[in-house]
Amino acid sequence: MSSLLLNHWWLFRISNNEPLDAERSSVDDTSDVEVPGIRCPLCKWRPKRSDMWTCWDCDHPEYFYDGCGTEWNTFETEGVCPTCLHQWNWTSCFNCFLWSRHVDWYESR
Repeated sequence: MSSLLLNHWWLFRISNNEPLDAERSSVDDTSDVEVPGIRCPLCKWRPKRSDMWTCWDCDHPEYFYDGCGTEWNTFETEGVCPTCLHQWNWTSCFNCFLWSRHVDWYESR
């Protein structure tokens, strides 16, 4: 869902006819690479480095109500929000839309 918001931001930026400089418009070669050793424990989907999760209020299963709105790839920080430092114990899958314990996403654990 966060990548959807990110896509909307780019659409908004382009629709306002703001110039895109060459540095920002070039695609990062590593952004569409899967994060090694990470997969949804339910459907086996593998996130890419460009996939972003959002820290916001969440009922079941996390029951966290102080979300700060930060977007980041949760696997780069092992589930810790880089802004408010909340340790996310659950992670939602962008493919099957189900929640799993964050530690269960790591294949080597």
